[in-house]
Amino acid sequence: MRKIIALALVVTLVLVFGAAASAAPKWTFKMGHANPAETPYDQSARKFADLVFEKTKGQVKVNIFPNNQLGDWTETFELISRGVVEMGFQIANAQYDPKLNFAYYMPYVVRNIEEGKKAYSPGGWAFDIIKGLWLAHDIQPLAVWPVGTAGLSVKSMPPSPGDPYVKKNMKIRVMGIAACSLTYEALGYIATPIPYAEVYTAIQTGIVEGQMGGPPFQAWSFRDVNKVWIQYNDYFETHWVTINKAIWDKLPADIQKAMQEAANEASAIRWGQVATEDEQYRKILKDDFGWTIVMLSDKELDACAKKVRKEVWPKMKELLGAELYTTVRINSGSMEN
Repeated sequence: MRKIIALALVVTLVLVFGAAASAAPKWTFKMGHANPAETPYDQSARKFADLVFEKTKGQVKVNIFPNNQLGDWTETFELISRGVVEMGFQIANAQYDPKLNFAYYMPYVVRNIEEGKKAYSPGGWAFDIIKGLWLAHDIQPLAVWPVGTAGLSVKSMPPSPGDPYVKKNMKIRVMGIAACSLTYEALGYIATPIPYAEVYTAIQTGIVEGQMGGPPFQAWSFRDVNKVWIQYNDYFETHWVTINKAIWDKLPADIQKAMQEAANEASAIRWGQVATEDEQYRKILKDDFGWTIVMLSDKELDACAKKVRKEVWPKMKELLGAELYTTVRINSGSMEN
């Protein structure tokens, strides 16, 4: 009797562990992003991972690493290109290719979320251009991950924030991208490139008075050291759902199809969030932290865009090349500049 029970136990254990082994994913990928855990961005990232697992019937597991755990975006671009990190919610790094400036920061390509969605959604005029730029660096883009419409946070109200011809006499942090410095100088500020990790301390100690580089969500990270948000709409920030191209090419067609469907669905969800997220964070900054929110009028936004396009865009022609530069000008409706 004991032998029968023991044998039954062995059989049961074999079946249990065998089932567990058969249920294990065939592919496990690391995927990082820059935002803190449990933020709306992180939650939507985990939704993408869940969709991949569901649509591949458990064959692909994506592990999400928030808050730059795998490296900041400049590092993860190279890591994904080499296949050291398989996937990412990635920002294009123009240090590797000046044309990638168009894929991340080129000011006033679009001026609001409606124009952004039209340009960056599948079939949009910018989508296929940027997809080709990613592929040139061995990175397969799957979908746009919209972040929001950018602006500036500062300690105090600058003079005439909506008039780009008025000197603001305020030193602000910009990203280490030449176009960022040129743009905010054209808007009347003193541009100071500072790595993102050092920005809070730089504002706190008075090295700079504010920061640009993202939508109102980013300003929320500086809620205790700034007090004014100005919605300049200088760019619509986009990240991309990406995977190393060599890894992608080795996946079976049905797995590629399932992952692409997951990316498209998650991207659509994210577009829906962005439509209200910018306003939610402006409201939080105003109601909970006493910020002043400046929404520039259409006339003011047009004036800012026109001055920046006139002064900054010609300097980007060498970076983008004549063909891409002309394509951008035509499709953005700015040939008059």
